[in-house]
Amino acid sequence: MSGWGSLLRELEAWADAGRVANFWWRDDDAIAVTPALERLLAIARRCGIPLALAVIPRDADDGLAARLQGEPAVSVLQHGFAHHNHAPDGARQEEYGPHRPRQTMIDELADGRRRLSRFPRSLPVMVAPWNRMDDALLPALPAAGLAAVSTLGPRPAAEPVPGVRRTNVHADIVDWAGSGGFIGLDRAIAQIIDHLRARRHAEVDAEEPTGLMTHHLFHDDGCWWFIEELFQRTRRHPGARWLPASEAFWP
Repeated sequence: MSGWGSLLRELEAWADAGRVANFWWRDDDAIAVTPALERLLAIARRCGIPLALAVIPRDADDGLAARLQGEPAVSVLQHGFAHHNHAPDGARQEEYGPHRPRQTMIDELADGRRRLSRFPRSLPVMVAPWNRMDDALLPALPAAGLAAVSTLGPRPAAEPVPGVRRTNVHADIVDWAGSGGFIGLDRAIAQIIDHLRARRHAEVDAEEPTGLMTHHLFHDDGCWWFIEELFQRTRRHPGARWLPASEAFWP
């Protein structure tokens, strides 16, 4: 069985074992109120799903902060500082890789944290641009006012260094290397099931909620259809629960 059927069977396996599979939803690259953001917020409200919005501090405008005042189920996370690549030519893109002085990066992140302090429900969570960063920077995050980090893939540890929590995402629905649109139902579902199954069999950290990553500014019709369909099919399932970001990081 493929597609939705396979996901529902996995959730039924959780429910049959008396367990609940926790999920969380992170959307990246917000800077302003746009029609795409309004569509995202409408889906979150309609489906009753908590949303963690990763905001780029340097470019975030006051209109976005004001708009989110009226969205109590939306948390704000810090998406780097400028989402600017500092890696050398030929290397994978990174804003916080081993390519700059550590203190420069910490000062920049602290500036970003201050800028996001005007946003409602702003959490001290660093969402690494391009889902990668130098792990050697983790111990310095508290100096920038940050207490958690989020990248991509099963986490090796819930607290990689003292004072810093980690909760990642595991399903990316955009086909960045191909069409640039929706990756397709079976591929999207497979990413979710792979993490759920690995959690259920204790092959990865079973306590890490399965994270859905979206990018509202890049969605095509397939992406919009998928996320709403996923929420509608899971939000009342006895084997599933969608967590707000605060619970996803600090259960």
